[in-house]
Amino acid sequence: LVFQSVAGSQAANEAFGISLALLEEARQAALSLRRGTVGHNVMYFETGQGSALSANAHHGVDQQTMEARAYAVARRFEPLLVNTVVGFIGPEYLYDGKQIIRAGLEDHFCGKLLGVPMGCDVCYTNHAEADQDDMDNLLTLFGVAGINFIMGVPGADDIMLNYQSTSFHDALYLREVLGLRPAPEFEAWLRKMGIVDAGGRLLEPGARQPLLTMADML
Repeated sequence: LVFQSVAGSQAANEAFGISLALLEEARQAALSLRRGTVGHNVMYFETGQGSALSANAHHGVDQQTMEARAYAVARRFEPLLVNTVVGFIGPEYLYDGKQIIRAGLEDHFCGKLLGVPMGCDVCYTNHAEADQDDMDNLLTLFGVAGINFIMGVPGADDIMLNYQSTSFHDALYLREVLGLRPAPEFEAWLRKMGIVDAGGRLLEPGARQPLLTMADML
């Protein structure tokens, strides 16, 4: 996959050091490798409300409209994944938990409306007026609203970028509470690796679990 952050104006994308032409060049380069087995979706984009404002490239337009424009940019390149990192930029743009929750639901709605394969990094920076309870609320709202995916960070703590996110067990919580299942291909892999049973329930790790066996071989 080719990864790039994108925004909703030409000036904001230039602040990221990119243009639509450069993104197309990257896409064609990835396709030329012919490494995929299904489809031609080789791009992974991240977005987030406030990026255009932080670059002084919003032209007086509100954050949500600029964010929706970023999804249109992403859609142009037929991505595999689009991820809105909803609270990452910080309280200068989304001040507290309520604003982060509102922005997350706005982003989710616009992603569905524009038909992009989008999920959300349910997150906040350590200096925002938010806490993990706010993220649990947004996580649950996303599950009810049909989110495609969330992020899994060990311990929900991104120590490199200094922000709090969601962990792998949070996805398990959503599935159990809301009666959801993983994508069929992913669920088949989870069963093959001995992580879940036929009903999708988490199994106790065993000594002969395939992933642990692979780790021992390294």
